[in-house]
Amino acid sequence: MNLKILSHEVQQFINENLTSDIHKILLKKSPFAEITSKELVEQIESKLKAKHKLPTWFATKNIIYPNKLNLSQTSSELAALYKSSLVQGKTLIDITAGLGIDSFAFSKNINKVIHVEKSEKLSAIAQHNFIQLGATNIECISTDGISYLKNNPQLFDWIYLDPSRRDKNNNKVYFLTDCEPDVNEHLNFLFTKSNNILIKTGPLLDLNNGLKHLRNVKEINIVAIGNDVKEVLWLLEKNHSKEPLIKTINFKNEIKQTFDFYLNQERSAISTYSIPLAYLYEPNAAVLKSGSFEYVGRYYDLNKINSNSHLYTSDKLISFPGRVFKILNILDYTKKSLKNIDIYKANITTRNFPDSVEKIRKKLNLKDGGHTYLFFTTNKDQKLIVINCTQIFE
Repeated sequence: MNLKILSHEVQQFINENLTSDIHKILLKKSPFAEITSKELVEQIESKLKAKHKLPTWFATKNIIYPNKLNLSQTSSELAALYKSSLVQGKTLIDITAGLGIDSFAFSKNINKVIHVEKSEKLSAIAQHNFIQLGATNIECISTDGISYLKNNPQLFDWIYLDPSRRDKNNNKVYFLTDCEPDVNEHLNFLFTKSNNILIKTGPLLDLNNGLKHLRNVKEINIVAIGNDVKEVLWLLEKNHSKEPLIKTINFKNEIKQTFDFYLNQERSAISTYSIPLAYLYEPNAAVLKSGSFEYVGRYYDLNKINSNSHLYTSDKLISFPGRVFKILNILDYTKKSLKNIDIYKANITTRNFPDSVEKIRKKLNLKDGGHTYLFFTTNKDQKLIVINCTQIFE
């Protein structure tokens, strides 16, 4: 960590070049004797990325950023703040703490947070930034998290970990058993140090696979931002034996969409089917990730269009965790049908449909965008149809 980065002149240079061509900066000699061009570019790239991902960090003076790869692997500030709402108590230890975005959020609800990060560089950056952010209840320790717990007699109200989803060759991995640390291997030990464990996994981990390798799961929180699933949070409670509550959360601008259910509700739900009616309902990404394809329709009293399309319809307009559309008409999937209504530009979605969006655009000569939405799907009679609609709200 080069503290020379914090000088007024360097910080001014970074701020003035947030939108500059970084390749030109990288190829030029650094204007500062004790700072390389690579270090300058690293700060510029990461600070620019933090503008939307970490707005508090971006707005705080004298923050030091890691490289953009490290920053891309951290939680967003919004996701971290949601995560902090799941915990309460006096002590929490974050044993894979990284840059400390989650630790900082936890410090808002927990009296004392222990930030454990085996990278000395990241640990030092986090400690420096916590001071700039005014967080006085976070202790930074640079060591391996599991080893620290084994050598420390203290018990904690919460243990939090975000296992690394990259192997020794820096390739992405997706299964819990391939992540570092392997939670399944250490779970019995972790429960000797705390009754409550919160685990963050990536959005691609299959929920059934996670449930296969974890036990005492009390909640699964699926967090999406802008209809893009960012992380899955597993809340484990010692001796919990009931089935977990599945919670879906989608943050879209100022709106927070939520939908909760238990697995037995999904298993026992029986869908009803109909032709597309007055309104079309498309679940958000968090709901789709949860696998609630039957219960979500039953809960909101909606009909499915097809068992595999996961699109819903009703004659009633309701609030729904996803996008809602007013159906204008239903078309056969033919070039002639679409030409008859003079559609040249549209937003296209395919669900349970043989052709790709690219193929459809080429076949029908449709440009992207506009206020028309076309859903290419299969109806309850297994016929290919096009639903022409306009969006009401998201």
